[in-house]
Amino acid sequence: METDRPGQEVSKEHRRVITHLIDNEGWAYKKPKGNGYPRLYPPGPDQVIRVPKTGHAKGHAFDNWLAAIRRNGGHWPPSR
Repeated sequence: METDRPGQEVSKEHRRVITHLIDNEGWAYKKPKGNGYPRLYPPGPDQVIRVPKTGHAKGHAFDNWLAAIRRNGGHWPPSR
């Protein structure tokens, strides 16, 4: 699957996670069409994770988003 690169449509914290997943774990990212939400695709199954347009790394919403990534095989924070 061809992938886009995250830009200003998502927060800096989300961009860091998405960039790591694309570069190191084979995930794909698609920018939104029109007023939709960006989408994040794991390498294996046909799952889709919606990426919030707003928000930051504090609070439950970001933690829940990271949990969805982990459930689909992603790793964050990266191991050292």
